[in-house]
Amino acid sequence: MACTNNAMRALFLLVLFCIVHGEKEESKGIDAKASGPGGSFDITKLGASGNGKTDNTKAVQEAWASACGGTGKQTILIPKGDFLVGQLNFTGPCKGDVTIQVDGNLLATTDLSQYKDHGNWIEILRVDNLVITGKGNLDGQGPAVWSKNSCTKKYDCKILPNSLVMDFVNNGEVSGVTLLNSKFFHMNMYRCKDMLI
Repeated sequence: MACTNNAMRALFLLVLFCIVHGEKEESKGIDAKASGPGGSFDITKLGASGNGKTDNTKAVQEAWASACGGTGKQTILIPKGDFLVGQLNFTGPCKGDVTIQVDGNLLATTDLSQYKDHGNWIEILRVDNLVITGKGNLDGQGPAVWSKNSCTKKYDCKILPNSLVMDFVNNGEVSGVTLLNSKFFHMNMYRCKDMLI
């Protein structure tokens, strides 16, 4: 009887060890997939596809959450490719400095029902020490929806989304990237200090 109880305890401990060890390895796999050396978050390693058709909003938001939550210098990489995204909300404060390296193209969805609240495409709120740089594009894909703008005909119209809106962003820089085909305004800044554009 004692032998059976010892065997059951040993089996229980072995199963418990395997479960805990498996969760740790799975957690490591997720972190390794998301981040690279130096706090770098490549959106393609978070499931983004640069085919211009797949909705990559979740991967970009996940990259922001990881970078904003990390200390020191953090980088979000938008590699070469065409990455379709819906409305993006990058809210701080962040624990460290964040750079968004745009080497590819972010394409705004043309489905106007996806723009909630204020209707901005990329909204950055309460972030210090932010850099948006690269040789890529922030493409609002405006021509596809410009005909839906009725503001020239009536005052109580729904305004089309602005491409990039920054509010309470301090010590920031936007350089190199091209903002094109905005649905409304390309860039708006409110209550920002020490910005280099």
